[in-house]
Amino acid sequence: MARLRRTAAALAALLAVGLTPPAAAEPAAAAEPAVAEAMLTERATTATGLAAQGRTVEVDVRRRDGDWVFGSGVLTAPPVHGAAPDAWLFLGRRTGNGWQIALDTGAGFAALAARAPESVLSLGEKETFAANARNAAAPTGLALPYPTGVSWTMIGGPHGWSGQPRPWSSVDLNGGDRRVLAGQSGRAYWMCRNGGHIRIIHDNGWTTEYYHLLDEIKPDGAPIKLGDYLGLTSTRIPCGGSAGSNHVHYAVKKGTAWTALNGLTIGGWTFREGSRAYSGYATHQTVRRNVGQQLTNYGPDDPG
Repeated sequence: MARLRRTAAALAALLAVGLTPPAAAEPAAAAEPAVAEAMLTERATTATGLAAQGRTVEVDVRRRDGDWVFGSGVLTAPPVHGAAPDAWLFLGRRTGNGWQIALDTGAGFAALAARAPESVLSLGEKETFAANARNAAAPTGLALPYPTGVSWTMIGGPHGWSGQPRPWSSVDLNGGDRRVLAGQSGRAYWMCRNGGHIRIIHDNGWTTEYYHLLDEIKPDGAPIKLGDYLGLTSTRIPCGGSAGSNHVHYAVKKGTAWTALNGLTIGGWTFREGSRAYSGYATHQTVRRNVGQQLTNYGPDDPG
């Protein structure tokens, strides 16, 4: 019991720093500690451990109806090279035993989404979550996040969402007019309260992530088409981390799990890991491009 009280107190203190919900936000405000605890559990950390790393927790309840809430939550990244925030969509339902919280990284999220009122999750969103959960496409069907036929520089080869840790699911890209575009159609969500991070959940079983965006759109489950504008490359770190030059940190998940780029074909290029994070190369037919060289986006259906 004492440990539970300490955990609750730590969560309350952390939330007091990161959140300022309006007084009329009940039951949304009541759900925030439960959401925070679910996120901390997912990352096997504690509120005090997070604070020791210079990180905070953000819970953004965007929709509520009766005993249901929906939104996004973030564990901000420490201010070190390659770090990126941990982020989730969450769905909460208040029961007689407290809050039932599902994160979009969990197997139970799509099932709980199917039961949510349409005032909290639209029918279109429910269909996308269900399709993403049941599909596991082998080909990605993804384009690179800039116009088809245009070349950008791969300034960082395959690496983890948060730098060194595997799987190496991410690549850093910049070029042209800096306009970052959706790699495929789906439902888009603005993850950080201060912007800069967009998640697109695709019907084909893949999810794409975009960080360091400037002048970005602010979607809340809006349908997005392949090639739609998302934002500009920049050095922004609204949820922590670091960026030494303008780029988009582009990453992929199969369903809800980070997936290594090694062997995946995106935009016509098959990515290969190097001996260390941020190295590696990409191939298109007989052409090889290393870090620092340009990749032409051939679109989502080119086999490479």
